Amino acid sequence: MSQLLPSSRRALLYLVTAFAITWVAWWSLVALSQAGLTRYGQWPFMSLYVIGGLGPTIAAYVAVCLTRSSDVLREFNRRVLNWRVGPPWYLFALGLPIILGFVALGVAVALRPSVMEAIAIRPWYVFPLLLAMTIIGGGLEEFGWRGILQEEWGPVIGPARAALLIGPIWAVWHLPLFWMPGVSQYHGQFAPFLLGVMGNALLFGWLYSGTRSILLCVLMHAATNAVTMLGVAVPTGVGLSLIGPGVSLAVGALLFLARGRHSHADVDHRSTL
Repeated sequence: MSQLLPSSRRALLYLVTAFAITWVAWWSLVALSQAGLTRYGQWPFMSLYVIGGLGPTIAAYVAVCLTRSSDVLREFNRRVLNWRVGPPWYLFALGLPIILGFVALGVAVALRPSVMEAIAIRPWYVFPLLLAMTIIGGGLEEFGWRGILQEEWGPVIGPARAALLIGPIWAVWHLPLFWMPGVSQYHGQFAPFLLGVMGNALLFGWLYSGTRSILLCVLMHAATNAVTMLGVAVPTGVGLSLIGPGVSLAVGALLFLARGRHSHADVDHRSTL
């Protein structure tokens, strides 16, 4: 197996495998649910939904295992479990999504005070539970998007360009969800979603390029989803759907601009912030 594929093709193998797993599962689910044969919360809906969501995780290991290096799997797992980073990085990963959520809410209320009536924030004590749920339901995608693509493309085209390239691909990967009854994206608008994914690609890409920790990216991805589920987000249906994604995109761009262009090779020296 160590002679099957050179690492330069790892990203392509990852993308083909991730889209194949996810789209087969999710488009099948779209067809079944649209035909009334299953629905959210039932079998086989949840099984196919989970399998599709794990596409990037499974594909990451497929791509890693089919590369020419005897210790590439060990190196990948080190990045998956890389928790030895400075405490500020954890504060960034878990705290920034909360800050961005409140900033977006503040902008929305400033523009349209009536939005206050639609805001419903759940109690804070449910956040740890939501975080645990969203590690599985979203966070594990980071094995592929950052652990493979950001890792492979960052040294070649720069981490910021890599993040901007990953964003649209990552958004399109979600496409079946917009036709899947029962999920939050169903009948939603793709443009604001794309903008939000681009913002997250920059934020998570900046975090990864500073730590090479897939674990931290998993936590930040989960925190971002958990904050939305908590209600710290601009409510839907108020005509201000671009504010949240726009804030994330702006902050992600500013972070890269503030850091400037750094070589991916010296990232280990910055991992303690």
